[in-house]
Amino acid sequence: MDRVPPREKPIWVGRPAIGVYLGIYLLFTIMTIGILVFLEFHFGSTIIPKKVIISGVSVPYPVEITTVFIGLIAYFISVINLLILRAQNKYELYVDGLNIDRGIINLENTYVAPMAFSDARLRRNWLLRLAGRGLIIVDTNDGRHFHLHLIKHPHEVQSMIRRALGHPTFRTESEARELSNNTLPKKDSTQTN
Repeated sequence: MDRVPPREKPIWVGRPAIGVYLGIYLLFTIMTIGILVFLEFHFGSTIIPKKVIISGVSVPYPVEITTVFIGLIAYFISVINLLILRAQNKYELYVDGLNIDRGIINLENTYVAPMAFSDARLRRNWLLRLAGRGLIIVDTNDGRHFHLHLIKHPHEVQSMIRRALGHPTFRTESEARELSNNTLPKKDSTQTN
């Protein structure tokens, strides 16, 4: 049996770029914790006790410690969400289509051919602009929408998608014959039906 030749190299391969978000979320968490602890120390001294005794153990600054703990838990939940988003999504752009892989356990593979492509829209809220990322929404003629999350250099990627998918790829008769001969499994003459 002949081996199927490898597909041409992709023009672009991407996953959600989360690195910058980890830093932004950490900075936001530290600033929030700092502000809350500052407010608790300076304005809560009459309402909030400086220490609490639990089962004979004195715990200093219980509200401040709880604030730090809750802030760090919120940060780690955000980090886990970002890691899951990155692991779930992979995008590959070829000259003749866009391949979108989604999932970790249950996998979904979608291929958007140039004939199905309608448009690639770019959305960037203030946090995406701050991080230098974007959400690219690939629309198809049948009304489906595919989201490419946290894309680094979103304008360039959007332009590449439009250039690759906006114009159908035409093959000559010999190229089409070669592709069909190489990609279709050949019947083994020793097999019996």
